[in-house]
Amino acid sequence: MRRTKIISTFGPSIADPKILKDVCEYADVIRINLAHGTWDESEEYNHKKNIQLIQETAKNLKKPVAILVDLKGNKIRISNFKDHMIELEHGSEINIVFTSEKMANNYEIFIDADYCFSKIEAKDKILLDDGLIQLIVTSINEENMTLHCEVEKGGLLRSNKGFEVENKIIHRSGLGEEDKRDIKRLAELGIDWIALSFVNEASDVTKAREVLTQVGSPINLIAKIERLEALKQLFWIIKASDGVMVARGDLALESGPGELTGLQKDIIKQTVKGKRIAITATQMMESMISNPTPTRAEMTDVSNAVLDGTDAVMLSAETAIGNYPVETVKAMHEVCKGAETYQETITKNEEYKFSEINNIDEAIAISSMSIARNMDIKAIVALTESGSTALMLSRYRTNIPIYAFTRNEDTQRRVSLYRGVISYQYPFLVDNMSDVIEDVRKELVGSSILKSGDLIVLTSGSPLRVSGGTNSLRLINI
Repeated sequence: MRRTKIISTFGPSIADPKILKDVCEYADVIRINLAHGTWDESEEYNHKKNIQLIQETAKNLKKPVAILVDLKGNKIRISNFKDHMIELEHGSEINIVFTSEKMANNYEIFIDADYCFSKIEAKDKILLDDGLIQLIVTSINEENMTLHCEVEKGGLLRSNKGFEVENKIIHRSGLGEEDKRDIKRLAELGIDWIALSFVNEASDVTKAREVLTQVGSPINLIAKIERLEALKQLFWIIKASDGVMVARGDLALESGPGELTGLQKDIIKQTVKGKRIAITATQMMESMISNPTPTRAEMTDVSNAVLDGTDAVMLSAETAIGNYPVETVKAMHEVCKGAETYQETITKNEEYKFSEINNIDEAIAISSMSIARNMDIKAIVALTESGSTALMLSRYRTNIPIYAFTRNEDTQRRVSLYRGVISYQYPFLVDNMSDVIEDVRKELVGSSILKSGDLIVLTSGSPLRVSGGTNSLRLINI
């Protein structure tokens, strides 16, 4: 059983239902980035249709695949190219034009963000596509709102990639009106997680939560950490959110490559300690966009994230536009499994404490894991409505499997992002606990997950079917 979860990004490479099915065999979550694509339902591949395709694929697989959607946020992006991409050569010249036009020719770059034009000066370094492409501003035409640039670091530049200026903050802060509209659309479509870009403080998460509350949606929120400024407020951002994503692309532009690894480890540690989900993202198997196997460095990168304690590792362009999406998710699956064989030897002697204990179900989770780690416990079973007990249990990094039995489909999908948790749909048609235990035994023994006589810990609430009501644990020989 692989405990670390895998997030694969949706795109043209996996839009074919058969390929998507093959990817979902290994992926636990499918991500959609609203910065790419459209809501226009006249287009063949629109966001609504893509979400429904993922939901239908998961249903056919009988697997609780969650959907994570990145809001556009305030990240500045270049417009589209007629040929979808252009090649920039070192030493060549290119103009960046600030305009509302959406389609650029193949010898200029268009950007619809005139509010930041005045912040850019001659000799500034422009960073495109997470810094993979770098330009130097040689002169500025104020009248035409054009930057004349020289290519310092060239390469293939695709449509809609990010635009940054080194050592300057040029984007707007806060939750925009378009993002608010998108949140309401996503609530209607029943997705599971929303990722918020460029979160600088807890109030950025709170504003999104208010929109969800207005429409009565249970969608969970992921705060993407992309700015050094956010690290000053990390404790409060963690408390306000349901999870944190280490968005290494933009974060590296500010921190520099030397500090990034340390920042990743610290963010993951604080997030897990704060009882939230940690996701590690960006360029984890980048070479597999065009190659069928990962590099040794990429294998090590994924392994280190697993050993850092991340809940999930994420594939972006690798599955969205890559040539080998199925091979990529399979490779990540194998690397994660391999790294996890070392996880228990690293953490088995650690005494783990939450930053605070607020609820009975948290105390039950800690007690359950303490018992499990000191006895020959084969599994922990959580009978859960909301998934909160499964979340608390999964904050420990051990090799003890956690099985979440729930009657709620949204809970089943949500916990698919929790490290080490496997969910089962269970209708709770009986009221007697002995009957429930017998049903659990039949499921786990019948599917050869456990064998008769194995000792398990079972957590539950009394009465059953009450959210947040976990108040007991049992040791059971099944």
